[in-house]
Amino acid sequence: MQEVTLTTRRKETILVITDWFYPGFKAGGPIRSCYNLVTQLSNDFDVFVYTSDTDHGDAAPYPDISSDKWLTNIVENARIYYASKSKFSLGKFSREICGLNADVVYLNHMFSPVYVIFPLYLKWRGKLKSKVVLCPRGALYDSALAIKPAKKKIFLQVFRWLSIDKLIDFHATNDREKASILALFPKAKVVVADNLPAAVQPSFKGLAKTSGSLKAIYVARIHPIKNLLLLLQIMKNISTGNIELTIVGPVEDKNYWKLCEEVIKALPINIEVKFLGAVSNTEIQELIITNHLSVLLTEGENFGHSIFESFLAGRPVLISDQTPWQLLYENRLGWEVPLTNVGLIQEKLAQAIQWSQQDFDIFSRASWQFANSFINNRDKLAPYYPLFLYDKESSR
Repeated sequence: MQEVTLTTRRKETILVITDWFYPGFKAGGPIRSCYNLVTQLSNDFDVFVYTSDTDHGDAAPYPDISSDKWLTNIVENARIYYASKSKFSLGKFSREICGLNADVVYLNHMFSPVYVIFPLYLKWRGKLKSKVVLCPRGALYDSALAIKPAKKKIFLQVFRWLSIDKLIDFHATNDREKASILALFPKAKVVVADNLPAAVQPSFKGLAKTSGSLKAIYVARIHPIKNLLLLLQIMKNISTGNIELTIVGPVEDKNYWKLCEEVIKALPINIEVKFLGAVSNTEIQELIITNHLSVLLTEGENFGHSIFESFLAGRPVLISDQTPWQLLYENRLGWEVPLTNVGLIQEKLAQAIQWSQQDFDIFSRASWQFANSFINNRDKLAPYYPLFLYDKESSR
């Protein structure tokens, strides 16, 4: 493959199409992934973002943001279009994204009817001339496909029938995601480029820790795939030591949250739970710093931004083994534990409760240093350049 360097390339135009974007935060990781991609690549590419003017689950548009025009004052070196719900039409959407004539159109996620499926339809019809890159963001993992499987199965069948996979490139954020894509589309072109985390890290801040007491935080949507209920059920069996658990995230599944609330009411007196609901990304970092441990027993993450944000804050994690973050204990970053081994999860939680100040400080400083090295590694940007390279003569 020909080496691509910024000094020999012209700036290409990238159009990112996504349901939700900054200043939204209620859709969680996909917003942060997309925002980080835009901010960190906008110096090297001409970046445009087409998105909706409301946050996930909201009816009212973002305050103080003009809709239906390209804005240059939201993200430095990028232009953002916030489409209003009241004036939206597929015809207008088509004219806007096709008329831009971007070199590359980047689709953020997999099953969005408007912001993914419709642009793929335009590509199939030959109306969208741009190279198209589709990033599933973990939507093709078995655990994700098991949620509302009927509609997804139909879409994937149509996707294969129309040979959409031969018209586009896929962006996988790790080898596991690449395998999930190739399992469904064996002949697809897949480029692996790690998720881009937040590029700004706060100064290291310590936190007092006494053996027998633990402040833990859960940061994720309230949804079965994030496994908050399992965490609460495990805590129900902890009788030694005190835990203060802070739950941060929007309630996406109300019935699931009711089950969680029932367990919370039955927790022993040594377990205290605070529910904060949806919190902006700028506030999350401040909350994590006030806790000793981040806990997320997720059934699947293609990155896990809240996990990395814990490292950024200098806080270790207790997570499932269904994320890219591995060998945590060996590097004193916490633990990754199989979801099938509930006893081991409880054991590690109990170990964190009994941490002394010295024990916690070792994990805390190691987590901060790991994140510092990660974000200062410029090599993480390199895979994105061939991903967005557009050769008009050899393009599909």
